[in-house]
Amino acid sequence: MSRQDIEFKTSDGVTLRGWFYTTPATTVSKLPCLIMSHGFSALKEMALDAFAERFVARMDLAVLVYDNRGFGASDVAPGQPRYEIIPQLQCSDLQDAITYAQTRNEVDASKIGIWGSSYSGGNVLYVAAVDRRVKACISQVRTPLGGN
Repeated sequence: MSRQDIEFKTSDGVTLRGWFYTTPATTVSKLPCLIMSHGFSALKEMALDAFAERFVARMDLAVLVYDNRGFGASDVAPGQPRYEIIPQLQCSDLQDAITYAQTRNEVDASKIGIWGSSYSGGNVLYVAAVDRRVKACISQVRTPLGGN
């Protein structure tokens, strides 16, 4: 497994940072890519890295994991506070992550999936509904104990 530190700019110029994982050896020239975003205030180091490592160890797949704007290693727009959650911006940033992934030589731009964990589970559902580039969507949201 290979992991690279990456960064990309959003449409409004904010730098988001994360990791790009690729499978160790493959016969496929271009890999499908799964873009993973985390929940409400979590960071890429909070379990998404473990999922990404497991996926690329078992499948011919690239995985992009990043911190939402204002959290972890990612920046915010000038004059804006850190740790602020604006769903519309997070959805836009996810679309910018798709754009970035599609520019990578290892990635088959026609095979992009998105994974949202917890709070971002709702964001990926929205992005999958409005962005035709998304070919697969996973919304992983925990139900409360004893929930229906």
